[in-house]
Amino acid sequence: MILPMTRRRRRTSSIIITVSFGVAFIAWSLLLFHSPALWALDERLVAPPLDPMSIGAQVMAAFALLTWPGLEYIALACLAVWAFRRRLRALATALLLTVALGWGSADLLKIIIARPRPADHLDVITAIGYSYPSGHMVGVVASCVAVGAIFRVIRRSPEARLRWMVGALVLIALVGFNRWFLGAHHIGDLIGGALLGAFVASFSLVVCGVTVPTPHIDVVEIVRERQVAASPPPAAPLKRCAVIYNPVKVVDSVVFRRHVEYELTSRGWGPPLWLETTVDDPGRAQTAQAVAERVDLVLGAGGDGTIRVICSGLAGTGIPFGLIPAGTSNLLARNLGIPRDEAAALRVALDGHGKTIDLVRLTADGGSEDYFAVMAGVGVDAVIMQDTNPDLKKTVGSAAYFVSAAKNANHPALHATIRVDNQPPIRRKAAVIVVGNVGLLPSGILLIPDAKPDDGLLDVLVASPRTLRDWTRLITQVLARRQRDDEQLDRLTGRRVEITVEPRDQYQMDGDTVGDCARLVAEVVPGALTVRVAPVPTQPTPAAESSDQSDEAQDETPASAEPEPVPSPH
Repeated sequence: MILPMTRRRRRTSSIIITVSFGVAFIAWSLLLFHSPALWALDERLVAPPLDPMSIGAQVMAAFALLTWPGLEYIALACLAVWAFRRRLRALATALLLTVALGWGSADLLKIIIARPRPADHLDVITAIGYSYPSGHMVGVVASCVAVGAIFRVIRRSPEARLRWMVGALVLIALVGFNRWFLGAHHIGDLIGGALLGAFVASFSLVVCGVTVPTPHIDVVEIVRERQVAASPPPAAPLKRCAVIYNPVKVVDSVVFRRHVEYELTSRGWGPPLWLETTVDDPGRAQTAQAVAERVDLVLGAGGDGTIRVICSGLAGTGIPFGLIPAGTSNLLARNLGIPRDEAAALRVALDGHGKTIDLVRLTADGGSEDYFAVMAGVGVDAVIMQDTNPDLKKTVGSAAYFVSAAKNANHPALHATIRVDNQPPIRRKAAVIVVGNVGLLPSGILLIPDAKPDDGLLDVLVASPRTLRDWTRLITQVLARRQRDDEQLDRLTGRRVEITVEPRDQYQMDGDTVGDCARLVAEVVPGALTVRVAPVPTQPTPAAESSDQSDEAQDETPASAEPEPVPSPH
């Protein structure tokens, strides 16, 4: 595939650029401080003294204050918050790392090297302390590189990115001239600051997996686009993708659409089918439309509720599903190892391999069938989900569930009868009854350790504590992942489970409270859905290889058995 090769080249190019800037900064610093001739020249090329009351001096002093590195770093920190809210987590981390390394390295090197400023520098607030390297140059260059990376991540056009680079070079030149004109720095300080700023920003981007912006890539893309426009390739049937997204969860739909369209176009896909969920329909009609139009891939962006509805609609259709987490918990993504960073998740959805997973078919009180991919439960966990404040979830994330749990700690236990397959039924006064297709919760809590999404089985957890001490013991046992027998904690496994509770209580599927019931029947549907997950490493280590072989053996077990036909809900 051409695109992954292009990405590898870009990453290699980013690493080479980063190393080059780092080597250049070290070489320049050594040359400047160990070459008497260069040092003398640098001392002679200082700007002539300025009259503090002249218009030129005042204008330049004001410009120096406006381009103070602290303001630039604050702007980058705000952009990091913006990126994080849009689930561009790798970019947000890179921006914060640029701020920390840029500010910290410049101040630290100034203290270590302790080069005095030129003797006749203008006495202003922006010319305090030592001279090498120029903090202004570190800040402006690092900020310009970081903003260029933002332009690339949000898929601005190559022309827009190139215009930014030209403007950034002009800004950097103006800041450099300003610092020299004020007598605040030697020319050598400015060069060292520019090299350090470029290295800091490039290093931060590479460490976080973000491409370093370079002019030659933008020029190549512009030329390629014009060549394609001048001589379009012969018409051929293009693959088509449907994008089902929740506008409440996707914070910036403009950036999201641009990002998806760029990634699809660069892979030779046709224009996507955009399907937006509504308050009245969380995705059922949208998924049905995507299935009816026989798309080659469905991308789903939203919270657990939106993802569950899409999975249910795709059950048995054979259409691959690419999951882009955009909610608070993102349970299915966590359990399948899909990154929560939007850009990384989109790459997995388009370039990953298909993993066949089970879904669980559920009926309540003999009503219509529905499917879930993660967990369902009846009782206190459903009440907790229902009472969780959505505004609090936006603010504190998964911690909002703990607030709701504290409010509902006294929820009465249920008289429950649980029957798994043809085994004798068990009767419990249960506080928690959970049916799981997977076992991982937010914060790394493994509620059901043995649950696997592709083993053709479902797992049932029944907790029956009577006192606060019992609760404490059971919670500790779950958090510590202790697999020991406990008469108040049942772990059951099978293909079908029937749960009857008295009195009626709320039930939930994948974190969404659906309604109340007295009887639930859950039955696993092996291999009902194909989800795009991260590719398996091509050259695993021996330990990983043996683990992979074990996993492959487990994957083959359900495939070798005769799975039941999966009826399409459509």
